[in-house]
Amino acid sequence: MRRRLRSLRVLVSTMRVFEGPGLLLLVFLAVLVSVSEIDASRQPPGVKERYIHFLNQHRDSNPKPGNTYCNKIMDIRGLTRPNCKEKNSFIHASDTAIKAVCGDRGEPYGTMRLSCDAFRVTTCNMKGGSTRPPCDYRQDNRPRYIVIACEQGYPVHYDEGKVIINRPQPCRR
Repeated sequence: MRRRLRSLRVLVSTMRVFEGPGLLLLVFLAVLVSVSEIDASRQPPGVKERYIHFLNQHRDSNPKPGNTYCNKIMDIRGLTRPNCKEKNSFIHASDTAIKAVCGDRGEPYGTMRLSCDAFRVTTCNMKGGSTRPPCDYRQDNRPRYIVIACEQGYPVHYDEGKVIINRPQPCRR
């Protein structure tokens, strides 16, 4: 009986943590995760893997500022094993904002899409000549318009060779 009473007290005290703003935060996080999962489950066959690879390699919606950002994120994302990737860019936006470039927030640019809006982007360039770990990167944080390849409405490739600071012409609306 005492054990059940103690378990009940623990349960009640745990539930108090999720009252008011705590409950609102929990609901918000649950909705955010479920929206991303719903979007990932809607992808056409064959595109899902390329889209997930694109997001892992090129999206970081919540970057941690500092001079060691590139060294940390490249390692976390597995881009330093078995050898250091020489260059990689991270778009600091939601997957929804990036995906919109494949639709009405982008325009044709050759066989790819050019964004209508500038994005915050960090490009990590390897310092030195050796591609063997430990890897050391310098970073370029200039905002720019992004050029991406899309398949069936999903981004699957980021063209790092196109650094467009000033858009050649505004998007047609």
